[in-house]
Amino acid sequence: MTEIGHQYSPFAKALHWAVAVIVIGLIPVGLIMANIHEGPLQDRLFILHESFGVTVLALMVLRAVTRWRGHPAPYPGLPHWERRLSTSVHHALYALLLVTPVLGWLALSAYGLGPSFFGVAELPRLLPKDEPLSKILFPIHEASALLIAGLATLHIAGALRHALLKRDDLIWRMLPAVFRRKSEGF
Repeated sequence: MTEIGHQYSPFAKALHWAVAVIVIGLIPVGLIMANIHEGPLQDRLFILHESFGVTVLALMVLRAVTRWRGHPAPYPGLPHWERRLSTSVHHALYALLLVTPVLGWLALSAYGLGPSFFGVAELPRLLPKDEPLSKILFPIHEASALLIAGLATLHIAGALRHALLKRDDLIWRMLPAVFRRKSEGF
């Protein structure tokens, strides 16, 4: 689906918000599950984390393909520094949102398991069992997730700056039209 003008398509917006909502849940669940006692709650959190991590990977592949096929023109009027910062944050988020689930899958594989998909199926292992390798990969996966959290915070701060301080219409590029007020302004 090709983007036209300065707006993202409804499909691109849906992918953006689906990934955003899932990631907002994944990061704290990942931190909690790694730091609670073994037992049924931890098992359930692992299944949810793995399942939604694989879901993010699939959605991000779809997002990357959609973006590769076309995206809106840059927002007019951004200063050069802001356009560069925005582009860098977006590229880093795309890369990390693709790499982080793969790192988790590789770490889990090296631990000797395939990711569970909502308890219905176990996805294949990508590596043979190698627990020392898993002990290297899991912290890298966690660090990558924390980088996502930091970049997402920067992304949100930029959007809020435009909406609340600059009061321009940049935020509407990614918000569903149903949220737009009929009157001018935010």
